[in-house]
Amino acid sequence: DDRVAIHEAMEQQTISIAKAGITTTLNSRCSVLAAANSVFGRWDETKGDENIDFMPTILSRFDMIFIVKDEHNEERDMTLAKHVMSLHVSALTQTQAVEGEIELHKLKKLIAYCRAKCGPRLSAEAAEKLKNRY
Repeated sequence: DDRVAIHEAMEQQTISIAKAGITTTLNSRCSVLAAANSVFGRWDETKGDENIDFMPTILSRFDMIFIVKDEHNEERDMTLAKHVMSLHVSALTQTQAVEGEIELHKLKKLIAYCRAKCGPRLSAEAAEKLKNRY
């Protein structure tokens, strides 16, 4: 299990390897930054550290634990959803001129790149459905 294997790396800054009859220890001088969602989907104040699905032996190896909670606020969530959607929907309809000039051959290259690499944009209907599900 990966969670058990990380104990040594976090505590002793080493990783022990035993493969093909060779046993050695490698240095693992690195920092560990981890992120996780609450087991219950949202942080439950009554559950304490049960919200985090890490064994106490791993949690004790972290110097700091920060909890970032998503406070349910329907009005704020709707405003945020509309803003995010407007960024993607307006990409379909935006016709404003941008300051500055670009050489024709560079513009042609940019358009060719965008056609080849850029993903699809949301339609207004898809954006509305996504906003309502958010």
